[in-house]
Amino acid sequence: MSGPPDKPRSIRLRSFYGFSPEEDGYLGWSEQASRDRMLELIEDGDLFLIYGAASAETRKGERNCVLGFLQVERRAIRDIDKASAQGMKRKRDNGWLDRWSHAIPVVRAWRVDEPLLLETVAPVTYRPEAGQAIAVWSPELTPSEVELALKVKVTEVNVFGEPPIAETAVTKVPLAEAFRPSRAFPGSFGERTSIYEDGPTHLYLARFEGNGMAMMGLSKPQFDKSALIKIGVSNDVKRREDELNSGFPPAAKGRWKIELRSEPYDGKAAAEAAEQAFKDAAEKRLQSLGGEFFRGEWTSATIVFASVPGVSRFGGKSRQNS
Repeated sequence: MSGPPDKPRSIRLRSFYGFSPEEDGYLGWSEQASRDRMLELIEDGDLFLIYGAASAETRKGERNCVLGFLQVERRAIRDIDKASAQGMKRKRDNGWLDRWSHAIPVVRAWRVDEPLLLETVAPVTYRPEAGQAIAVWSPELTPSEVELALKVKVTEVNVFGEPPIAETAVTKVPLAEAFRPSRAFPGSFGERTSIYEDGPTHLYLARFEGNGMAMMGLSKPQFDKSALIKIGVSNDVKRREDELNSGFPPAAKGRWKIELRSEPYDGKAAAEAAEQAFKDAAEKRLQSLGGEFFRGEWTSATIVFASVPGVSRFGGKSRQNS
């Protein structure tokens, strides 16, 4: 069975006037249509390579230079939902309140230790004359460019609205080492405001009912009983199941079903720690498909799930979703 992914599924280009995830925990577009188009192209955990825009608002030493990398969650928000007071003040002072307000959340960030010219990392995808188009469309790096990006040395930094990074977070290492292993990816708790009220949160285990292998572009040998499996956290398991299936057409023959949920953990952080415990244990029994997705025998997945500390607080079985 394979372990955590050794490289991101996708890295896309995006230009900023600077790099301040500690104040701005989001990636924004001025037009809702541009943001919504991006939601159709990305998945949870994808990365954006941020470089300095070639404009007067960007410091000279950072223009057309790689500044950092952002890992995102595939969910629509507004800028104010995940912006600090300082970040909103900067927008207000510069007359930018009507810009980049249609957003997606950032969950992890890495700052480049020594800015380097973008053309050294993205010689094919980046073209100076297409700067404005790149800002809107955020093209993907080619496979060879991804390999170059993974060699860039970075230091992980805090993201506004996310738990502070540990004191042991990576510093001055290639992005490839910083990305793997990935930590538990946060679940979507619906709309957020800049003040997040934590509370009881469940760990859940979902199974795709239908040909999940075909959805992943994988072949399923005859008599193979393996399932497409997802681990996650949510403070409202029924709503989360609805969200997982919201992108499928009504006539689709496949659906996610959350089969198991834990006893409630005290908060999101505790549930995410349990999610990571599942991922670590699942490496021995299931095949990782990246992020929170696995392929394997459902019985094996339920055994791993039941072994996670806190899933069943009083020694009983984890509860079926109802």
